[in-house]
Amino acid sequence: MSSEKKISRRKLIYAGIGAAAAIAAGSLAAYYAMGPPAPPATRTTTGPRKGATINVLSIQDPFFFPMETLIENFEKETGIKVNLQAVAYDELHAKLVNSFLAKSPGIDVACVDQMWVAQYADSGWIIPLDEYIERDKKEVNMMDFIPSAVYSLCEWRGKIWTLPVAPYAQGVLYRVDVFDELGLEHPPTDVNKSADWTWDKYYDLVKKINGKTVGGTRFYGTVICGAQPAPIVHMYTQLGASNGARWFKSFPEAPWDFEPLLNSPDNISSLEFYRKLYLESPPECINYLWFDAGMQFGMKGNVGLMYWWTPYFYLVTKAGYMVKEDSVLGIDGKPNYDKYKCALLPRNPAKTQVISVGGWSFGIPTYSANKEEAWEFIKWVTSAKTQKEMGLCLEPSPYQFADFPRKSLYEDRQLQEIYPWLPLQLKLFEGWDSPYKAIPSGKIVRPTVPIYVTLEGIYGLYLNKAVAGEMSASEALDTANSFSKTILEKNFYIPWKAESYNDTLESCIELMKRLS
Repeated sequence: MSSEKKISRRKLIYAGIGAAAAIAAGSLAAYYAMGPPAPPATRTTTGPRKGATINVLSIQDPFFFPMETLIENFEKETGIKVNLQAVAYDELHAKLVNSFLAKSPGIDVACVDQMWVAQYADSGWIIPLDEYIERDKKEVNMMDFIPSAVYSLCEWRGKIWTLPVAPYAQGVLYRVDVFDELGLEHPPTDVNKSADWTWDKYYDLVKKINGKTVGGTRFYGTVICGAQPAPIVHMYTQLGASNGARWFKSFPEAPWDFEPLLNSPDNISSLEFYRKLYLESPPECINYLWFDAGMQFGMKGNVGLMYWWTPYFYLVTKAGYMVKEDSVLGIDGKPNYDKYKCALLPRNPAKTQVISVGGWSFGIPTYSANKEEAWEFIKWVTSAKTQKEMGLCLEPSPYQFADFPRKSLYEDRQLQEIYPWLPLQLKLFEGWDSPYKAIPSGKIVRPTVPIYVTLEGIYGLYLNKAVAGEMSASEALDTANSFSKTILEKNFYIPWKAESYNDTLESCIELMKRLS
């Protein structure tokens, strides 16, 4: 196994840069005027070839490092050599798109952000995996995958285009010692005791913590991501979705109507609330990327409460990204649950709770000359066996992966001993109906439409301006909505004349059952 990598820590988890926006919008106008082309047919051979070499292009999120450590096992088991190349997010999308446009066979396994799946699928750049999944259904065990992960990361227009390697949800992290010292009620982990766990109560806790000194450390109430475009969109949209904000008039349910709703009253009030959270945060977090916020909570250890992607449930235990040294929240390489714990997201009692689901998956480029070998790799890295080994991996940093795509691993006692929040994390992925409804959906919180990256660039810019106090929430969202509408009209999203697909979690589950 060969590997190229250059770690860029500030851009990881969950990394994204708006520089790729032009690529995303590119040729959509004429393309969508006629509707998406039919996907290429899948062709399978008699089986993978021993001695073949496959090229795997991947992001350097936490899953990458234990995967890299274990690839020798795959090579020994299959006889297939792996050339693993690691790149930062802004390079990954550009390299993939350039390869696709050139119809190059150079990439056999592509690491795909959920926001790219629709574009890649509709452009004919990756192949549907349905035929492979159905053929190898016993080995794949499709119904062991978390449905909301497959739905949010892998499914588009009724086909499965990738398999999830590392799905993320969003939840709360809080300092147990700070809460106990200040006599504050702990956030809930039990859904049945969470009906009164609201964003207003969350803010009240933030206010009570901010400025207090505990154990010789002066604490901020919380920390936000403020950098634009992607980091602020990732964090803010969870709050917005919880409060009923939506990007479009109708999506993902049919019929699709892409009239933008960024300046809705629900979104304006949510953005005003997000600025209030910023005022209880470190001032410099207006420029924070993903990892910066986690570093403030874990490595600097001076934040009382925050909500963020679930990889931070374990990342905060280290003194840096993929290092062996513990932070103030780690002990002997493992989480110190006497110092911090994880909890459910707050909610707005007047709205249906929506939980953001994101993450990474692997797919097969259309122009790969090694599709069967690529499929063997995808089956291996997404298998329960390999995923558990990744969760137990000690190199290069111990216990730095718990983003399992398979339900069975969340019930594994050995993994639960290391990552005690796993039952809670699974609950965030599954949602619930009582005592209130909670829906896990990446497609509601950040719609996976082909033009998403371009819209995110606009949205993130004006979210940042509002949080920084350069514009009011209303002015910022009016401007973002106006620009978004112009782009959607010019790219034939408004009015939408192409075919819609009733893209619901229920329809994805039915698809998974059919392929099983």
